[in-house]
Amino acid sequence: MTEKVGVYVRVSTEEQAKEGISIDAQIERCRAFCKARGWKLFKIYTDAGYSAGTMDRPALKNMVDDINNKKFTILLVYKIDRFSRKLKDLISILEELKSKGVNFTSVTEQIDTTTAMGEAFFQIIGVFAQLERGMVKERVEMAFDKKIGSGEALNRAPMGYFYRNGKLVVNDEEAIKVREIFEMWASGVHYKEISEKFNIPVSTLYEIIKNPTYIGKVRYRGNLYKGNHKGIIPEELFQKVNNKG
Repeated sequence: MTEKVGVYVRVSTEEQAKEGISIDAQIERCRAFCKARGWKLFKIYTDAGYSAGTMDRPALKNMVDDINNKKFTILLVYKIDRFSRKLKDLISILEELKSKGVNFTSVTEQIDTTTAMGEAFFQIIGVFAQLERGMVKERVEMAFDKKIGSGEALNRAPMGYFYRNGKLVVNDEEAIKVREIFEMWASGVHYKEISEKFNIPVSTLYEIIKNPTYIGKVRYRGNLYKGNHKGIIPEELFQKVNNKG
């Protein structure tokens, strides 16, 4: 009996610009793989712009429904990390597939989970996919740590500032408003009155008064660090306002 195949392809927003892993390229390779083995292509499930870090993907959910309804017998992917990079998710789905009588196959890794060797290799590949994700996370954290070490801000420029060459610079016109907001709050003016005067939402007002950027500092992982930008208000005023808030 000819095997019926469900093909799953995915690419994240960041990956779309990279050569060789586009949706079309994955589909082309998977079609050729099916043709070479005499398999019948049942359906192609496409998730474009979705990260492998989450299982909350529309095409993936549609595919799972079809698996539960026994629409195909083989799940084919171009590469295992197109499906998931979390080992826990990979193993969980593998076990679910096996319980439904569906085989998992990868074009590039040549994985066949109907054999003990193939299943062992699948788990090894999953470990390396998880390792790669962890290494990316570490590189991002190192970059953030480096920014913090040099006093750089990590978020968008708040009211009273703008970015110039990657550095926070005081916007003099807005800085006057920021100082007045803090002074009004410290003197006991009701927050609704302040909000109405400056035509800003109350939520934005609270973000302003609690933002240490205005005293020349940067918050990162719950700690405050000295920034390389100029503060707008004295630290004493900031502390007085936040003790009230």
